[in-house]
Amino acid sequence: MRAWMIEEQGGPRSLKQVDLDKPVASGTEILVRMTAPGVVPFDVAVINDDNEANFPPCSLPLVPGNQGAGIVEDAGTSDRLKVGDRVMFGAFPYGFMRAGSWAEYCTVEQDHAWKIPDSVSDGAAAQASVAYPTAYRALIEAGFEAGKTVLVPGIGGSVGNAGYQLARALGAARVISTTSSTAKAEMARAAGFENVIDLSKQSMSEGVHALNDGEGVDIVIDSLGGQILAETAKCIRRYSKIICLGFAAGRDSTITLADLILYRGSIQGYGVYTCTPEEWADAWTVFTSLADAGTIKPLFDRSFPFDQAVEALDYVATARPFGGVALSL
Repeated sequence: MRAWMIEEQGGPRSLKQVDLDKPVASGTEILVRMTAPGVVPFDVAVINDDNEANFPPCSLPLVPGNQGAGIVEDAGTSDRLKVGDRVMFGAFPYGFMRAGSWAEYCTVEQDHAWKIPDSVSDGAAAQASVAYPTAYRALIEAGFEAGKTVLVPGIGGSVGNAGYQLARALGAARVISTTSSTAKAEMARAAGFENVIDLSKQSMSEGVHALNDGEGVDIVIDSLGGQILAETAKCIRRYSKIICLGFAAGRDSTITLADLILYRGSIQGYGVYTCTPEEWADAWTVFTSLADAGTIKPLFDRSFPFDQAVEALDYVATARPFGGVALSL
Protein backbone atom coordinates (compact mmCIF):
# COMPACT_ATOMS: atom_id res chain seq x y z
CA MET A 1 0.00 0.00 0.00
CA ARG A 2 1.04 3.60 -0.50
CA ALA A 3 2.01 5.48 2.62
CA TRP A 4 3.93 8.54 3.74
CA MET A 5 6.73 7.97 6.22
CA ILE A 6 9.33 9.87 8.21
CA GLU A 7 12.54 8.35 9.53
CA GLU A 8 13.50 11.57 11.31
CA GLN A 9 11.61 14.60 12.52
CA GLY A 10 13.26 16.95 10.06
CA GLY A 11 10.31 18.91 8.71
CA PRO A 12 8.51 18.39 5.38
CA ARG A 13 11.78 17.42 3.66
CA SER A 14 11.84 14.24 5.77
CA LEU A 15 8.55 12.98 4.28
CA LYS A 16 8.91 10.11 1.82
CA GLN A 17 6.21 8.17 0.02
CA VAL A 18 6.85 4.43 0.37
CA ASP A 19 5.23 1.08 -0.34
CA LEU A 20 4.33 -0.89 2.80
CA ASP A 21 2.53 -4.13 3.51
CA LYS A 22 -1.16 -3.72 4.19
CA PRO A 23 -1.64 -3.85 7.97
CA VAL A 24 -3.72 -6.53 9.68
CA ALA A 25 -6.13 -5.78 12.52
CA SER A 26 -5.54 -7.70 15.73
CA GLY A 27 -6.87 -7.72 19.26
CA THR A 28 -9.37 -4.88 19.64
CA GLU A 29 -8.40 -3.18 16.38
CA ILE A 30 -10.37 -2.59 13.20
CA LEU A 31 -8.90 -2.06 9.73
CA VAL A 32 -9.88 1.14 7.95
CA ARG A 33 -9.43 1.82 4.24
CA MET A 34 -8.58 5.49 4.29
CA THR A 35 -10.51 7.99 2.20
CA ALA A 36 -9.58 11.23 3.96
CA PRO A 37 -6.41 11.32 6.07
CA GLY A 38 -6.62 14.51 8.11
CA VAL A 39 -3.84 17.12 8.09
CA VAL A 40 -3.81 18.95 11.41
CA PRO A 41 -1.45 21.20 13.42
CA PHE A 42 -0.43 18.22 15.56
CA ASP A 43 0.97 16.57 12.41
CA VAL A 44 2.98 19.72 11.72
CA ALA A 45 4.38 19.63 15.26
CA VAL A 46 5.30 15.93 15.05
CA ILE A 47 7.01 16.18 11.67
CA ASN A 48 8.87 19.36 12.67
CA ASP A 49 9.86 17.90 16.08
CA ASP A 50 8.10 20.83 17.70
CA ASN A 51 6.08 19.15 20.46
CA GLU A 52 6.43 19.77 24.17
CA ALA A 53 9.62 18.48 25.77
CA ASN A 54 7.65 16.41 28.29
CA PHE A 55 5.72 14.53 25.58
CA PRO A 56 6.66 10.87 25.03
CA PRO A 57 9.23 10.34 22.26
CA CYS A 58 8.01 9.92 18.72
CA SER A 59 8.20 6.31 17.45
CA LEU A 60 10.39 6.30 14.35
CA PRO A 61 10.17 5.33 11.56
CA LEU A 62 6.58 6.54 11.47
CA VAL A 63 3.55 6.90 9.21
CA PRO A 64 2.19 10.37 10.17
CA GLY A 65 -1.47 11.33 10.48
CA ASN A 66 -3.20 11.88 13.80
CA GLN A 67 -6.78 11.80 12.50
CA GLY A 68 -8.77 10.60 9.54
CA ALA A 69 -11.84 9.09 7.95
CA GLY A 70 -12.46 6.00 5.89
CA ILE A 71 -14.35 2.75 5.38
CA VAL A 72 -14.22 -0.23 7.73
CA GLU A 73 -12.68 -3.17 5.86
CA ASP A 74 -12.29 -5.50 8.86
CA ALA A 75 -14.48 -4.88 11.92
CA GLY A 76 -12.56 -7.37 14.05
CA THR A 77 -14.39 -8.16 17.28
CA SER A 78 -16.47 -4.98 17.29
CA ASP A 79 -20.19 -5.31 17.97
CA ARG A 80 -20.70 -1.59 17.24
CA LEU A 81 -19.05 -1.24 13.83
CA LYS A 82 -19.38 -3.36 10.70
CA VAL A 83 -17.65 -3.77 7.36
CA GLY A 84 -18.60 -0.92 5.03
CA ASP A 85 -19.28 1.67 7.75
CA ARG A 86 -17.92 5.16 7.17
CA VAL A 87 -15.88 5.99 10.26
CA MET A 88 -13.82 8.83 11.65
CA PHE A 89 -11.06 8.41 14.21
CA GLY A 90 -8.34 10.19 16.09
CA ALA A 91 -6.42 9.78 19.33
CA PHE A 92 -3.07 10.84 20.77
CA PRO A 93 -0.93 7.86 19.62
CA TYR A 94 -1.78 7.94 15.86
CA GLY A 95 0.94 9.48 13.74
CA PHE A 96 3.09 9.88 16.85
CA MET A 97 3.53 6.66 18.82
CA ARG A 98 1.97 4.29 16.27
CA ALA A 99 1.27 4.34 12.53
CA GLY A 100 -1.19 7.04 11.54
CA SER A 101 -3.66 7.88 8.83
CA TRP A 102 -1.38 8.97 5.97
CA ALA A 103 -1.64 5.63 4.19
CA GLU A 104 -4.13 3.67 2.15
CA TYR A 105 -4.98 1.55 5.23
CA CYS A 106 -4.74 2.09 8.97
CA THR A 107 -5.43 -0.14 11.97
CA VAL A 108 -7.48 1.66 14.61
CA GLU A 109 -8.60 0.75 18.12
CA GLN A 110 -12.37 0.22 18.18
CA ASP A 111 -12.81 2.78 20.97
CA HIS A 112 -11.11 5.44 18.83
CA ALA A 113 -13.54 5.15 15.89
CA TRP A 114 -17.12 6.32 15.39
CA LYS A 115 -19.58 6.18 12.50
CA ILE A 116 -19.68 9.39 10.46
CA PRO A 117 -23.08 11.12 10.41
CA ASP A 118 -24.72 10.97 6.98
CA SER A 119 -24.71 14.77 6.81
CA VAL A 120 -20.90 15.03 7.16
CA SER A 121 -18.37 14.45 4.37
CA ASP A 122 -15.32 12.27 4.91
CA GLY A 123 -13.03 15.28 4.58
CA ALA A 124 -14.88 17.28 7.23
CA ALA A 125 -15.12 14.24 9.49
CA ALA A 126 -11.35 13.78 9.46
CA GLN A 127 -10.94 16.72 11.85
CA ALA A 128 -14.38 16.66 13.44
CA SER A 129 -13.42 13.30 14.94
CA VAL A 130 -11.28 15.08 17.53
CA ALA A 131 -12.33 18.75 17.39
CA TYR A 132 -15.94 18.20 18.44
CA PRO A 133 -15.24 15.77 21.31
CA THR A 134 -12.50 18.13 22.50
CA ALA A 135 -14.77 21.17 22.47
CA TYR A 136 -17.74 19.31 23.96
CA ARG A 137 -15.84 17.75 26.84
CA ALA A 138 -14.14 21.10 27.54
CA LEU A 139 -17.56 22.76 27.80
CA ILE A 140 -18.70 20.04 30.21
CA GLU A 141 -15.48 20.44 32.22
CA ALA A 142 -16.17 24.18 32.49
CA GLY A 143 -19.67 23.59 33.88
CA PHE A 144 -21.56 24.63 30.78
CA GLU A 145 -25.31 24.77 30.86
CA ALA A 146 -27.91 26.53 28.72
CA GLY A 147 -28.06 30.27 29.34
CA LYS A 148 -24.35 30.78 29.98
CA THR A 149 -22.13 33.05 27.89
CA VAL A 150 -19.10 31.54 26.17
CA LEU A 151 -15.94 32.88 24.51
CA VAL A 152 -14.18 30.53 22.07
CA PRO A 153 -11.25 32.30 20.34
CA GLY A 154 -10.21 31.24 16.84
CA ILE A 155 -13.37 30.91 14.72
CA GLY A 156 -11.41 29.50 11.77
CA GLY A 157 -9.72 26.72 13.74
CA SER A 158 -11.27 23.29 14.15
CA VAL A 159 -11.67 23.38 17.95
CA GLY A 160 -12.59 27.07 18.01
CA ASN A 161 -15.34 26.60 15.47
CA ALA A 162 -16.55 23.36 17.03
CA GLY A 163 -16.79 25.02 20.44
CA TYR A 164 -18.71 27.95 18.97
CA GLN A 165 -21.20 25.70 17.17
CA LEU A 166 -21.69 23.33 20.10
CA ALA A 167 -22.24 26.10 22.66
CA ARG A 168 -24.74 27.81 20.35
CA ALA A 169 -26.59 24.57 19.58
CA LEU A 170 -26.73 23.58 23.26
CA GLY A 171 -28.39 26.81 24.33
CA ALA A 172 -25.73 29.33 25.30
CA ALA A 173 -27.13 32.81 25.85
CA ARG A 174 -24.35 34.22 23.69
CA VAL A 175 -21.25 32.78 22.00
CA ILE A 176 -18.34 35.02 21.00
CA SER A 177 -15.29 34.17 18.92
CA THR A 178 -12.30 35.96 17.43
CA THR A 179 -10.03 36.12 14.42
CA SER A 180 -6.89 38.10 13.70
CA SER A 181 -7.93 38.62 10.08
CA THR A 182 -10.57 40.96 8.66
CA ALA A 183 -10.99 38.59 5.72
CA LYS A 184 -11.71 35.68 8.07
CA ALA A 185 -14.10 37.82 10.10
CA GLU A 186 -16.04 38.49 6.91
CA MET A 187 -15.93 34.80 5.95
CA ALA A 188 -17.23 33.86 9.40
CA ARG A 189 -20.15 36.27 9.20
CA ALA A 190 -20.98 35.06 5.69
CA ALA A 191 -21.02 31.50 7.08
CA GLY A 192 -23.54 32.51 9.76
CA PHE A 193 -21.25 33.11 12.73
CA GLU A 194 -22.22 36.25 14.63
CA ASN A 195 -20.29 37.97 17.43
CA VAL A 196 -16.87 37.45 15.84
CA ILE A 197 -14.30 39.99 17.04
CA ASP A 198 -11.79 41.22 14.45
CA LEU A 199 -8.63 41.51 16.56
CA SER A 200 -6.96 43.64 13.88
CA LYS A 201 -9.48 46.37 14.75
CA GLN A 202 -10.08 46.04 18.50
CA SER A 203 -8.84 44.15 21.50
CA MET A 204 -10.50 40.96 22.65
CA SER A 205 -11.60 42.59 25.90
CA GLU A 206 -13.12 45.58 24.12
CA GLY A 207 -14.98 43.32 21.72
CA VAL A 208 -16.30 40.94 24.38
CA HIS A 209 -17.62 43.70 26.60
CA ALA A 210 -19.18 45.52 23.65
CA LEU A 211 -20.96 42.37 22.49
CA ASN A 212 -21.97 41.15 25.94
CA ASP A 213 -23.70 44.20 27.42
CA GLY A 214 -20.59 45.43 29.17
CA GLU A 215 -19.99 42.12 30.96
CA GLY A 216 -17.40 39.40 30.75
CA VAL A 217 -18.31 35.80 29.87
CA ASP A 218 -18.99 32.78 32.07
CA ILE A 219 -16.78 30.31 30.18
CA VAL A 220 -13.71 30.53 27.95
CA ILE A 221 -12.59 27.60 25.78
CA ASP A 222 -9.11 28.50 24.51
CA SER A 223 -7.26 26.20 22.13
CA LEU A 224 -4.65 28.80 21.11
CA GLY A 225 -2.60 29.58 24.21
CA GLY A 226 0.20 32.15 24.21
CA GLN A 227 -0.89 35.71 24.83
CA ILE A 228 -4.37 34.83 23.58
CA LEU A 229 -4.82 33.00 26.89
CA ALA A 230 -3.69 36.11 28.77
CA GLU A 231 -6.21 38.22 26.86
CA THR A 232 -9.06 35.85 27.68
CA ALA A 233 -8.40 36.48 31.38
CA LYS A 234 -9.44 40.08 30.75
CA CYS A 235 -12.79 38.87 29.38
CA ILE A 236 -14.23 37.08 32.41
CA ARG A 237 -16.87 37.80 35.03
CA ARG A 238 -17.27 36.56 38.60
CA TYR A 239 -16.45 32.83 39.02
CA SER A 240 -15.65 32.38 35.32
CA LYS A 241 -13.66 29.35 34.22
CA ILE A 242 -11.05 29.33 31.46
CA ILE A 243 -10.21 25.98 29.89
CA CYS A 244 -6.80 25.90 28.18
CA LEU A 245 -6.53 23.23 25.47
CA GLY A 246 -3.53 24.05 23.33
CA PHE A 247 -0.63 26.29 22.43
CA ALA A 248 -0.88 27.02 18.70
CA ALA A 249 -0.27 30.71 19.47
CA GLY A 250 2.61 30.01 21.84
CA ARG A 251 3.68 27.84 24.75
CA ASP A 252 4.19 30.71 27.22
CA SER A 253 1.74 33.27 28.50
CA THR A 254 2.17 36.24 30.85
CA ILE A 255 -1.08 36.71 32.75
CA THR A 256 -1.97 39.72 34.88
CA LEU A 257 -2.92 37.98 38.11
CA ALA A 258 -5.33 40.73 39.11
CA ASP A 259 -7.50 39.76 36.13
CA LEU A 260 -8.18 36.44 37.88
CA ILE A 261 -8.16 37.66 41.46
CA LEU A 262 -10.68 40.46 40.97
CA TYR A 263 -13.26 38.06 39.55
CA ARG A 264 -12.27 34.89 41.41
CA GLY A 265 -11.69 33.32 38.02
CA SER A 266 -9.80 30.12 37.33
CA ILE A 267 -7.71 28.60 34.54
CA GLN A 268 -7.61 24.85 33.99
CA GLY A 269 -5.59 22.83 31.54
CA TYR A 270 -7.44 20.07 29.69
CA GLY A 271 -6.66 17.32 27.18
CA VAL A 272 -9.37 15.26 25.53
CA TYR A 273 -7.03 12.27 25.24
CA THR A 274 -7.48 11.73 28.96
CA CYS A 275 -11.17 10.96 28.39
CA THR A 276 -12.55 7.50 28.98
CA PRO A 277 -14.06 5.52 26.07
CA GLU A 278 -17.48 6.29 27.56
CA GLU A 279 -16.78 10.04 27.51
CA TRP A 280 -15.59 9.85 23.89
CA ALA A 281 -18.73 7.92 22.94
CA ASP A 282 -20.94 10.47 24.70
CA ALA A 283 -19.26 13.34 22.83
CA TRP A 284 -19.57 11.58 19.47
CA THR A 285 -23.24 10.79 20.17
CA VAL A 286 -23.95 14.47 20.82
CA PHE A 287 -22.03 15.42 17.67
CA THR A 288 -23.96 12.91 15.56
CA SER A 289 -27.38 13.99 16.84
CA LEU A 290 -26.66 17.69 16.29
CA ALA A 291 -25.10 17.12 12.87
CA ASP A 292 -28.05 15.01 11.72
CA ALA A 293 -30.43 17.69 13.02
CA GLY A 294 -28.58 20.30 10.95
CA THR A 295 -27.73 22.49 13.94
CA ILE A 296 -23.97 22.06 13.53
CA LYS A 297 -21.88 21.68 10.39
CA PRO A 298 -18.11 21.10 10.53
CA LEU A 299 -16.11 23.62 8.56
CA PHE A 300 -14.01 22.18 5.75
CA ASP A 301 -11.47 24.18 3.77
CA ARG A 302 -10.07 21.84 1.12
CA SER A 303 -8.61 18.47 0.16
CA PHE A 304 -5.22 17.78 -1.37
CA PRO A 305 -4.43 14.73 -3.51
CA PHE A 306 -2.64 12.06 -1.47
CA ASP A 307 0.57 12.65 -3.42
CA GLN A 308 0.58 16.30 -2.25
CA ALA A 309 1.01 15.65 1.47
CA VAL A 310 4.00 18.00 1.64
CA GLU A 311 1.96 20.81 0.12
CA ALA A 312 -0.94 20.09 2.47
CA LEU A 313 1.36 20.19 5.48
CA ASP A 314 2.79 23.52 4.38
CA TYR A 315 -0.72 24.89 3.78
CA VAL A 316 -1.84 24.02 7.31
CA ALA A 317 1.34 25.47 8.79
CA THR A 318 1.33 28.77 6.92
CA ALA A 319 -2.09 29.58 5.46
CA ARG A 320 -4.09 29.21 8.71
CA PRO A 321 -7.07 27.84 6.74
CA PHE A 322 -10.70 28.57 7.58
CA GLY A 323 -11.76 24.98 8.29
CA GLY A 324 -10.33 21.49 8.07
CA VAL A 325 -7.80 20.10 5.61
CA ALA A 326 -7.43 16.50 4.44
CA LEU A 327 -5.72 14.34 1.87
CA SER A 328 -7.91 12.42 -0.56
CA LEU A 329 -7.68 8.76 -1.52
